[in-house]
Amino acid sequence: MSARGFLLASFMLMLTSVMQAQGINEIRKNVYSARRKVVSEMNRTKRDFRGINKALSSSKRTVDSSMDTADVITWTMQPYIPNSGMIHDYQYLYTFLHAQQEYTFQRDDVLKSIHYDSVNNVFYKNIGSDRKLKEDVEVIGWHPHWMKDAYKYYDYNLLSMISYYSYDINPDTGESWNPDIIQQLKKSSMPDSAAAYGTKVLISVTSLGLENNEAFLNNYLAQEQFYSEIIALLNEGGGKLHGIDVNFEEIGEENRESFTSFIKTLSDRLYNSGYFLILDVPYFNHNNIFDYKELNNYVDYFNIMGYDFSGEQSLFPGSISPLRTLDTQPNLETSVNDFFNLGIDSQKLIMSFPLYGVTWDITTLYADEGATYEASLPYYQVLSNYETDYNPYYDAFSGSSFFIIDEDGSKKMCWYESDVSFQVKFQWVQEKNLKGIGLWAMGYDQGAPEIWQAVANNFATDSLVAIQPIESKLSGPYGIVADIVRYKKVIGLGFLTFAGFVILGFVLSLKDWRVREILFQNQSFRAIYTALFLVLSILGLELYLEGSQWNLTAGLAMGSIGFLLINIAFTKYRDVLK
Repeated sequence: MSARGFLLASFMLMLTSVMQAQGINEIRKNVYSARRKVVSEMNRTKRDFRGINKALSSSKRTVDSSMDTADVITWTMQPYIPNSGMIHDYQYLYTFLHAQQEYTFQRDDVLKSIHYDSVNNVFYKNIGSDRKLKEDVEVIGWHPHWMKDAYKYYDYNLLSMISYYSYDINPDTGESWNPDIIQQLKKSSMPDSAAAYGTKVLISVTSLGLENNEAFLNNYLAQEQFYSEIIALLNEGGGKLHGIDVNFEEIGEENRESFTSFIKTLSDRLYNSGYFLILDVPYFNHNNIFDYKELNNYVDYFNIMGYDFSGEQSLFPGSISPLRTLDTQPNLETSVNDFFNLGIDSQKLIMSFPLYGVTWDITTLYADEGATYEASLPYYQVLSNYETDYNPYYDAFSGSSFFIIDEDGSKKMCWYESDVSFQVKFQWVQEKNLKGIGLWAMGYDQGAPEIWQAVANNFATDSLVAIQPIESKLSGPYGIVADIVRYKKVIGLGFLTFAGFVILGFVLSLKDWRVREILFQNQSFRAIYTALFLVLSILGLELYLEGSQWNLTAGLAMGSIGFLLINIAFTKYRDVLK
């Protein structure tokens, strides 16, 4: 091979290597970029979890009469970190200096436990009374007839209403299409169980399907028969039945006015007999079938069925009760805002949530072929099927939870509402000032304590009474930090005063030729001296200007001005010596 050929071959080999290296570098950059995105998403999810844990955090000190025999109760816990302020800004240093602090409480005969609200830094004592709902909220649960005698185990303390599901309307006659189920209600002791706790009992009235609703809403004789039948059924309850909730699904546009007329007449008949009416409505009012403005004067509450956003008809899995979605998709927030935009009072709205989950086969999802709906499972079955082998994920955007499942080579996804998501959504209901919540359906949870604790946390007045500790021990490094925080304005003023004396002493000392000689010959000494003034200025203003967002800026400005004055004075005397 000639020298030219060798050089050409070497150049091509080098160029190929460079191009390969560039390709590898490009791949690496893409990998690193994707990795950063994944890590960023993981960190966001972790932050969401930390925020939820903080929002829901509470701890309890149980009082054991066999062990806690002293006149006082002591409780050692982690220190309180406020949401803002100096302690929050330096919380890592704070917790490093002090891992625990001890509180002492006065014991009394009714004290069962002490609770701590870590969000508001408040202590409560539990005197052991039964919890009950607040007077200004409604919590309604639906008891499906197929749950049989599960009603015997419901927590009626946390239910203001329970609705028996259901009276199915025969569109041709207006009578019940399922008289055997109505007989179950007549023989049931559920009204007695509810009455013992002051829980109202409703009858759920249903009419499903376009053809059935078309036939019934245009059959006035059937409607008259229904009015008579339902009021007679309520009267048979002997004062233990209080009204109905009406659920009509799939109403044609041509029947909009006839449905409104039916509800208005039904409302008049019920109110004249002393009963009330709840109207179950979908989360999205397609084609404005429901004339909410007109119906608002004829119903006690609108119950928004806040579930089935994603289900059997969906191509892709997702939350069945999303708090937020993409801009073009309905969600719980938009459902409520639709009513607000019509001027309907928030206290007329109840938001219902699902006690079930939905499972999809997502094996083909990765091939862009969509997902396959598998089944709807009650809450207890979701946990029994998946919780043992898989960890749930919480999606902060939708406010819902889900499982990713590997079974026999196939992948599945199950979306459901967990204790965490219920806590978040119940808090949202309160922020929106809605009248309350509904749960579909009772028994699907098998009395899961975490769900009912979420209900109690948000809608119940339990037996917690706010108390103050009689003593709080602040010892060791924590005491030093606490004193610094307590007297930080005085300390800050001291730093500023000291900084003033530093610069004054520097200027005056320049009049002594011996000091000038030291300063002029040793530049590092002058730098240390000015740096000391800068630090004192920043610390002084940081502590003295409590709550100001300009404290650091002011400290830097003051330190810089001092630095300039010192160097101006130095330059002036140096020129004099020359």
